[in-house]
Amino acid sequence: MEDTLKKILAELQKVNTRLDGFDNRLDGFDDRLDGLDNRLDGFDNRLNGFDNRLDGFNDRLDGLDNRLDGLENGQQVLMRDVSSIKDNLISGLGPYFEHIEKHIDEKTYELKDILEDQQRVIETLSVRSIKHESEIKDFKEMLKNQ
Repeated sequence: MEDTLKKILAELQKVNTRLDGFDNRLDGFDDRLDGLDNRLDGFDNRLNGFDNRLDGFNDRLDGLDNRLDGLENGQQVLMRDVSSIKDNLISGLGPYFEHIEKHIDEKTYELKDILEDQQRVIETLSVRSIKHESEIKDFKEMLKNQ
């Protein structure tokens, strides 16, 4: 029986050796799994970093969208103001130009009256000049005849 026990013990030692080999291999797998876990954790960290960066880009994009909305609103306000100014100028300049036109017409009539008066004076002076020339001619004739 001792032989049998020795054989069983030898077989158990072989089984233990094989189990130790399995344990070592399992430890190796555990180490490899730990390495994979570490690598996955690294990937997760990198993905979190990418997510954070993407969130930052999205925040910046939202800021740009808000600024663009503000610019568009400002542009609409400017367009309304320009249109209002244009309308005010057009409606305000109409009466101004009418006033200027009336003033020009008045001055034109005044100048026309002045020119007519001057023309009458010129005609009167011309008639007088001709009359005086005739009288001078007559005096010269009289002086010659004397």
